[in-house]
Amino acid sequence: MSAVGIHMRQPGEYIRPAGRILLNDYGRPAGQYYASGAYYFQESLSRFSVGQSVEAELVPEPSNRWDARAVAFDVGGQRVAYLPATAAKIWQDVIRAWNAADFAVYVAAEVNRWETDDGTQFGLTVPKWDWETLVTLAEAAGLRTAWTRVMEGLTDKQRLLMRQDGGYTPDESVLKVLLRRREQYPMFRWGGSADGGLGERMPFWYGYFVREQMREEHEQLRWARSVKASLRRAFKDEIGRRRKQEREQERLLRLDREEQALRLHGEGVANRDIAARLGLSPQQVEGLLYRVRKAAGITLRRNEDLQKERRLAAAEALRHKRAGLARAEIGRVMGRSLESVKELLQDAVFYEAPEDHPERLALARQCAGLRGTGLTKDEVLQKLGGTRGRALRAFRDANFLDVVVSEPLGRGRDVDV
Repeated sequence: MSAVGIHMRQPGEYIRPAGRILLNDYGRPAGQYYASGAYYFQESLSRFSVGQSVEAELVPEPSNRWDARAVAFDVGGQRVAYLPATAAKIWQDVIRAWNAADFAVYVAAEVNRWETDDGTQFGLTVPKWDWETLVTLAEAAGLRTAWTRVMEGLTDKQRLLMRQDGGYTPDESVLKVLLRRREQYPMFRWGGSADGGLGERMPFWYGYFVREQMREEHEQLRWARSVKASLRRAFKDEIGRRRKQEREQERLLRLDREEQALRLHGEGVANRDIAARLGLSPQQVEGLLYRVRKAAGITLRRNEDLQKERRLAAAEALRHKRAGLARAEIGRVMGRSLESVKELLQDAVFYEAPEDHPERLALARQCAGLRGTGLTKDEVLQKLGGTRGRALRAFRDANFLDVVVSEPLGRGRDVDV
């Protein structure tokens, strides 16, 4: 370190605080190195034995005209070396902050010696502290709080300019503002004009805390995004669970409707009456019954059984009619509605002698022909025209024509249905 030994401390320039802190008591050094400037203090160092352990006090020298941010090592009240200039730029504000809190700062050091062409040379080996320890010391001494007050004195635009290049080289206009206000913030020491431009003279901790704030904001943003992503996943999972519940409820409702529809259909209730009871349209009931039969594996043989059951029910209704029972009485006997009894009686006389009902027979044959072309049931019903009830009856009659009637029902054209 050139010419620093020439600096003469003035009386009262450094007054040792009452308290003391030995850094070695609070952590293990990350290594060690030779202190600078020991060449100028050979007389002071020669008082010690080689290898002797000493406690070196870190003494800031803000009045040093060669380096306003210099930090000296004093042993026993006498200056023996300096921190390298690059380290002193960082350390002086930390040491001064601890001094302001009434603490002198010491490190455990060791006196060393080596031989040169000019004779014996004494030096000082000092510990090298890791970055985390240094930052902890700075924040514990209140430097970050002091920096916050510095930033609060700036405008929004000026704070934004401080963030340029991550705080390493802020805009010169804001640095000029801070330089003019340096007396308001004595915890931070600016470098001298010999150090270079304002960026080099700016207190190290100004830029560091700017970068730290930016890093924390980035971490907060990452955390916020992580929380948002977690919430989004939770919401999607919840939506998925609710949709699954809704599908299950719909399935249970469908099964209940199918069960009711099958039961009512088995009791001979007409589709439109089933629809009214279940809050569905007749077409929906028809489709529901079709799907249930299909899912149950009902084959043509089953359709034949259903057709046979229909013909037997029609025959029973016709026998009751011929026995003199009114439709209402037939309904009570068979457990059918009046409309169902009426349809059964009309079917009975048709099944008995289809040729005596040429118009109905022709429509049934037309339906059978359309079905043979591969059309769907709805397409067949649409082509048949007329009312849907009439078309559905034609569909049922076409099924009857496809089935071989093994047991004649007996003629009944004289019955008024």
